[in-house]
Amino acid sequence: MDESYADLSVAPPTPTAESQPWWDALREGRFTIQSCASCGAAQGYPRTRCVACWSGDLSFVTASGRGRVVTHSEVHRPGQASWAAIAPYRVGLVRLEEGATLLTHLLADLLPDGRPPRVGDRCDVVPTRVGEWVLPFFRVSP
Repeated sequence: MDESYADLSVAPPTPTAESQPWWDALREGRFTIQSCASCGAAQGYPRTRCVACWSGDLSFVTASGRGRVVTHSEVHRPGQASWAAIAPYRVGLVRLEEGATLLTHLLADLLPDGRPPRVGDRCDVVPTRVGEWVLPFFRVSP
């Protein structure tokens, strides 16, 4: 687990009955997604219904944690003031191998050639402690 943001004081997420198992798994260092028993679709952030077929027959499954960058942006002026302490930083959409897409923080500062991430770059989940919470950040690799 990455502890480099552990001292950052940000507003916490608001877990729901549907998302609490997801947050619990992250806290334990496990990365899960929801899988629909009706149509087989995978979805990232937990919901009460499948985003593909609207079935409520969803379960949590362990995900590979691997994906590719779909798009990204560098944030210079965060919407929440507490994130200004680490600005600029990158956020992006990551499409997981399982098919789900997540909006996430991209850890891209260690690319060997100093370049920003590119669409299609591989990335891997890094459970990251941010204050009292563990969030699913992704490390971009060339």
